[in-house]
Amino acid sequence: MKQLIATIFTGISLFASSDINAQLKAGAEGIVILNETVFHTEGLTLVPSNNLELVNLNISKQQHTIIWPKFNSIQRRFQFSRPLTFQGELAMNYENIELNGNEAKNLALAYSKAISNNYKDFTLVKESVVNTSERYIGQLFTDNIVFADLTSVSIEIPTVAPYTELVANNMITPNGDGVNDTWIVKNIHLHPNNELKIYDREGRLVFEMIGYDNSWGGLFNGNPLPEDSYYYILVIDSGKIKKTGFISIVRE
Repeated sequence: MKQLIATIFTGISLFASSDINAQLKAGAEGIVILNETVFHTEGLTLVPSNNLELVNLNISKQQHTIIWPKFNSIQRRFQFSRPLTFQGELAMNYENIELNGNEAKNLALAYSKAISNNYKDFTLVKESVVNTSERYIGQLFTDNIVFADLTSVSIEIPTVAPYTELVANNMITPNGDGVNDTWIVKNIHLHPNNELKIYDREGRLVFEMIGYDNSWGGLFNGNPLPEDSYYYILVIDSGKIKKTGFISIVRE
C-alpha cells in the first residue's frame, strides 16, 4: 500500500485543468502506457502493472452524480467510451466543491462495467486509500477489473454489528388492500448484492431473485400460492451472511 500512496501522489501533484470535455482521445494508432509508468489525465491517474494499450478510446470527465440509497456520489465521474480492463494502481482526485455533501474521509472508489446512472451497476472498493490533504482516492488492484464509469462515494462507517439492520417480515397477506401485500425485508436496499430463494414444504423452489427489492407477493409462475408457510434463504453480499426463516401466506 505504501507503493500506491507514493506513486499516486506523484501523479496527483501534476493535475491542472478542470475543463469538462474529453480529456483523452486515443485513436487507431493507440497509446501505450508502459508498466509501472504514471499516466494522468485531468484528475485521473493510472499506473498499470503491465503494458496498457489504449486504442480507439476516449476518456471524459463529467459532473453527473449517481444517486445511492444512503448517499450520493461526488460530482465527478470519469467515463470511458468502451470498457477498459485494468490491473495496477488507480486513483482519482476531487475538489471540495465536488463532494456533494459526502464525507471526504470515508470516500471510496466506485466503478461499473458500463456507463450507468444506476447504483446497482457499481462495485464499491471499500478498502480504497484516501488522502484528504491531497484530495484523492486510490487503490492497488492486483487482479484485473473492468470499468467504463468511475466515481467515488462516501461510505458510512457502521456503528453497530453488520447486517443487524436487516429485519424480515414473517407473514404476508396478499389481498390487494395495499397493506402487507408483499414480503418486506427492512433495509434490503442497503444490500443490493443479495440473492433470495423461497421454497415450499416439498422443497420446490417457488421464487428466486437476484437483488431482491421487496416485491414478492406470494406468486408462483404468476399464480397465487396457497396459504402455508414457506422457507426462505437470503444470501447477502456474495455470501458474507445468510439469513433464513419462514414466511406465512395468509389470504383473508
